[in-house]
Amino acid sequence: MLSPETPPVLHIVGRKRSGKTGLIIKLIRSLAAKGYRIAGVRHSPHAHCLDAEGSDTDAYKKAGAIGAALITAHETNLFCPAMSWDDKFLPIRHSFNHCHLILVEGGVKEGKEKIEIIPPGESPLCGGDVSLRALVSAHYAAPGLTSFDPEDVDGLSSFIEERYIKTAISGAVMAGGRSSRLGVNKAFLKFQGRPGIELLLEKVSALVSPVTIITNSPAEFKYLTIAAAPDIRPGCGPLSGIHAALSLSPTEYVLVVSCDLPLLTLHILRTLLAGYPGYDITLYKHELFEPLCAVYRRTCLPALEELMDHHEYRIIDLFPTLNVKVIRTEQNDAFQSINTLEDYARLREKHEKG
Repeated sequence: MLSPETPPVLHIVGRKRSGKTGLIIKLIRSLAAKGYRIAGVRHSPHAHCLDAEGSDTDAYKKAGAIGAALITAHETNLFCPAMSWDDKFLPIRHSFNHCHLILVEGGVKEGKEKIEIIPPGESPLCGGDVSLRALVSAHYAAPGLTSFDPEDVDGLSSFIEERYIKTAISGAVMAGGRSSRLGVNKAFLKFQGRPGIELLLEKVSALVSPVTIITNSPAEFKYLTIAAAPDIRPGCGPLSGIHAALSLSPTEYVLVVSCDLPLLTLHILRTLLAGYPGYDITLYKHELFEPLCAVYRRTCLPALEELMDHHEYRIIDLFPTLNVKVIRTEQNDAFQSINTLEDYARLREKHEKG
């Protein structure tokens, strides 16, 4: 089971001179090239640090400060007293809250997710550790564990992406609208010979997992073999769907997309997913906000419930109380929705041409 830590934390462990630093550098390059923000943490069992005896920061702490920091031209160094590993990591997780992943060189042997490097002629350091997720070795393999050749950085990078980055966010496709102006369920309107919701589900499922359809008529979507769930608090418009998506989600973040946005592209969704960590809401704006192509965090739930309790149903009313990231875009065509048969005819023509 993956750690619930946000952002995910993965330790790269191994014996001295096993190549941990070099591998982390290669992984950071590989994952950063894919658009992910990665933080690197160097763990050392020794007591040496910049906060040396007699330094100003040491004097601050001796005077009674609960912690100290050193700001230089390009860096901030934090010095916080801590006894347990979780205490030590708390300021780091806070500082790197906007990263997709924190890679730690070394660290504790037990209880934390890790990948071990085993050089030729060496024995495993973490054999039998239930938190060991993979091995990097040209000669050693273990039953039930994925092994990567030391030269297969791309393979290991993809493994980390699939297991730690993509699974930190799930998806929800909103299909709960009544489509009163259309007279039919807009989710099943066809584009390129297929229901639009099928095309949209393919795009969302390619990027996040699991994906749930939020609908008050789950039986209609049974043929898709994708989980469908109704609103928990119906009658509040789109807020009901977002509330259900967050309440039912197994992940901290949820990519929420309306079923009537058939012109959404993978590029639009990937750009959205590159910027969500650390924010309560991440969404697009061209002339208007696009709250039904957005990433929501479970931290939104109290604000959502307060609005619904007071019969206030505008998504934009969430913004003043939450940490919102707005991505401006000129690609307004991608967000054209279907409300009338005229909308459907126009968008279908555009989709067929694309």
